[in-house]
Amino acid sequence: MTLSRLLSHWALPAAALVFFVLAVIVPAVRVRVRTGVWPIVVGRSAAPHQRLVAWLMRGFGVAVVAWLAAYAARGPAAVGVIALPPAVGWAGWALVAASLVVLLTAQAQMGAAWRIGIDERATPLVTHGLYRLVRNPIYSAMDLVLAGAVLIAPSPWSLAAALAVAVALAVQTRLEEQHLVALHGDAYRAWAARVGRFVPGVGRLRG
Repeated sequence: MTLSRLLSHWALPAAALVFFVLAVIVPAVRVRVRTGVWPIVVGRSAAPHQRLVAWLMRGFGVAVVAWLAAYAARGPAAVGVIALPPAVGWAGWALVAASLVVLLTAQAQMGAAWRIGIDERATPLVTHGLYRLVRNPIYSAMDLVLAGAVLIAPSPWSLAAALAVAVALAVQTRLEEQHLVALHGDAYRAWAARVGRFVPGVGRLRG
């Protein structure tokens, strides 16, 4: 296998693995070491909607791994990737890299409060750094990472996955907002009235 063929088959799966390690494993271990709490709590809640979210995440993860395995083994064209000018792919890689920096910065600023899922235990309300601009910079960055991935590997499958994740994040955000209002009350309401949900100034809570 030539170098160009090797890169075309393995660059995206390798980048996905790096993303998973940096965006999930590293912050989870960091919170565990700092607090003794394992922060991946999705599926532990007794709430039916959170258990459903956990199963959907597992199913989505299996589908993504299978798609990336086929991508690596058989090449982009075999999994429906459309050939576009190289500049589109490079723009996608640039967007992924920039968004990953934002995501990792937001995770670091969230510190011990970072979770995957809704933790029934109390966590502090983080309003500094990127959280002065938007309430969910991690989710905003994830949407942009997925948009970059669509540019890198444009296909009906990658587009459908990106849209599905965007919808899932929007739903999860509303559930988390309900939890945070119950946990932090007026402090959360005041912050949410000033700061947008995913984009600065857009999606502020009112009333």
